[in-house]
Amino acid sequence: MLDSLCIIFMTGYFKYADGTYNPVPEETQIIEIRTEHVNAYMKKVNNKLWIASVNGRFFYSTMEKFTNSLCKIADNKKLPSVAYEKRSILSDN
Repeated sequence: MLDSLCIIFMTGYFKYADGTYNPVPEETQIIEIRTEHVNAYMKKVNNKLWIASVNGRFFYSTMEKFTNSLCKIADNKKLPSVAYEKRSILSDN
């Protein structure tokens, strides 16, 4: 699930209640993410810095550094076993 959050933050697009995907408005002060596997709360403390808690890990940085840290954690986290199952075969024919 952290890999999904990484993609969301890297692209800067979030799914809104009306089903559209848009970037977070500049004036946004709080971002909350509640899913089955991820609990995240972020609060902007000044123009560039955010304080965030993601599954018990705390961050205090710019959105760019937060995203890089989150993606680094996602890269090191082992995927569920279903992710490693064979799902397709490459054919040269």
